[in-house]
Amino acid sequence: MFATDVPRKLFEERRCACQKAARERSLTGVFICSRGGGTFDRFAGGDFFANHYQQRCYLPDNLPLWSGRSHSMLLIPAVGEPVLLVTTLEYRKDLVAIKDVRYAPDFHRLLAETARELHMDAGPAGIIYEDTLHVTTWRHMKDSMPHLELVPCDDIMGTLSLIKAPREQKAIIRACQIGSEAVRIIMEGVAPGKTESQVIGPAMDYVFSNGAVLYFVVTNGGSDANPVHSIDFPGFDSQRKMQRGDIFKVDLIILYEGYICDFGRTTVVGGTPNPIQRRMIEEVTASCEHVISKIVPNASIREIVEAGDRYLLDHGISLDAKQEDPNQIYAAFPPHWGHGIGMTWERPWFVNEETMLIQKDMYLAIEKCLYKPGVGTVNYEQNLLVTSEGAHVLTTTQKLWI
Repeated sequence: MFATDVPRKLFEERRCACQKAARERSLTGVFICSRGGGTFDRFAGGDFFANHYQQRCYLPDNLPLWSGRSHSMLLIPAVGEPVLLVTTLEYRKDLVAIKDVRYAPDFHRLLAETARELHMDAGPAGIIYEDTLHVTTWRHMKDSMPHLELVPCDDIMGTLSLIKAPREQKAIIRACQIGSEAVRIIMEGVAPGKTESQVIGPAMDYVFSNGAVLYFVVTNGGSDANPVHSIDFPGFDSQRKMQRGDIFKVDLIILYEGYICDFGRTTVVGGTPNPIQRRMIEEVTASCEHVISKIVPNASIREIVEAGDRYLLDHGISLDAKQEDPNQIYAAFPPHWGHGIGMTWERPWFVNEETMLIQKDMYLAIEKCLYKPGVGTVNYEQNLLVTSEGAHVLTTTQKLWI
């Protein structure tokens, strides 16, 4: 969690649960691969089990100087003590919750040697965050450990991360406080004649000044805000000046102590929407708040999704995937109502296929976008913790900005 006051026992309990799951599945252990460096996309495996974020950006292997850059590997044997392999010597020794941390310029040789030492070099072994395993690393593992069988088991971490511990909730609450203020700064800064980058700049200063990092921010300030964002890179426009009457929407994702705040709002530049813009913004807000009102422990996510869909249909909003009628407001795709969050996006997914029930201490995001041809897209998203009474909304930025 990238903080010195996190109880080491929390990480030990997670690793013990991982070992128990490995033994139940007849695995020799679990490899947990993570990627850090210049990205926050898939760091959470190392953070969740070892409080480690791998610094230094990715560079192609260049032995004898380095290899495996931006990646780390945590090896948790079914029985015995874990070992963390890092790919640079620059790591936070005051944070890492593993006693045995090893480094070598030849990361792949070290990985094979450590796996043999822990009896994880042959037979079935679990792999968490398989999608971050570099092909070069996989090839070296295959060559040096030909009898190793990697078994995907992201569900082990997924199950353990569903319910947020008290110290996790402390970080989550602070993340949402910072995110809420940042979005307030953004929305209050929206004005004709400004670019999107000028609007979000002061908010980024606030985010960084309060110990958080920017994971992702996308905005759209055009007159026909059809795409998720104005431009692909960096996700916000630094050239076009917004005009009165434009739809402006923002989706901001920050990380504090490794935990995500992910939410958004929509307004109209100049503050005065036309009737259809007003209807869309009010409907997307009300529909999400309706879904949030259904969130209580033991509620069926499938039934919550159905309640949200019924709300839209009852208010004249189409769920059709073919969205071409200029007289119709549509629920924008993909057709979901939100997701679980933590260090990353996770179950439960608020879709009809989800089988989970709501549980106390889940951390959730509820969101929806509406689209009308020729008008554009509006969005609304809230983050919340599930209490014994229901949803405790953490993103406190005002709901309507019109």
